[in-house]
Amino acid sequence: MIRLAFRLDDPSETSHQGVEAGILEALQRHSVPATFAVIPFRIVDGERRALSAVRAQPLLEAHRAGLVEIAQHGHVHIRRPPEPAAPTEFCGRTRAEQQALIGEGKKHLESIFGGRICGFVPPWNSYDAATAGSLLDLGFDYLSAGWQLPAADHGALRLLPRTAQVKEFDTAFSEALRFEAASPILVFVLHHYDFAESGSAGAPLDLPRFEQMLARALAHPRTRVSTLSQLAQALPANDRRVALQQRLAGKRILGRLLPRSSLLDGPLWRGILAGLGA
Repeated sequence: MIRLAFRLDDPSETSHQGVEAGILEALQRHSVPATFAVIPFRIVDGERRALSAVRAQPLLEAHRAGLVEIAQHGHVHIRRPPEPAAPTEFCGRTRAEQQALIGEGKKHLESIFGGRICGFVPPWNSYDAATAGSLLDLGFDYLSAGWQLPAADHGALRLLPRTAQVKEFDTAFSEALRFEAASPILVFVLHHYDFAESGSAGAPLDLPRFEQMLARALAHPRTRVSTLSQLAQALPANDRRVALQQRLAGKRILGRLLPRSSLLDGPLWRGILAGLGA
């Protein structure tokens, strides 16, 4: 079986509502869910503005209908100085600072959406050991960042890394079909600027193209589209497979036999055999 999830980053008080509405309509037409990683606060004209109930209403309705899972995407999604260091909102802050910021954002999102927020997506997929510790203290179930794992105790957190950008869908899904015996998991990340409807110059796709992606995935009888929280519930706590697959991917020979765009939930030897037969 192939399992995949779509993670839309950056819905917020100031994000493009038209793109979000189009994505929601596509999900509803195909009866599949997605995870929206929502930013609790934004800085507008130098002032902090919280996600309002009015702005969140379409997301709340989709959440209540079971169409969308709400995850937390940072605090205000502002890059910490100094530049040109790699962008991050949390790396380098103390654990107490991070826990206070993440906890404030979690409390606000839970008040808006009326339920527990169990997933965390760090801005720019960047975090450190203090972030992981804060998430454990605050009761999060899973962390969805990138493939690169910092030296950190993830405890009972389930790790669901972004495996591909949505513009890479065709290549990633074709690869997953070759590794189906090893139960691949694909986590596609979307941003508003990926869609031409956002007005972004050079956007790699539009909403009709996104619908075609959904249709292609669902045409395969053993494909399941899930939210990140649904995937997390099926994974064991303190899972070492992400780190192991990442480490093997760096090996000269084995790295060529493993998929580049999916996490294997089955035994890695099955993935290696599939790679040998590809």
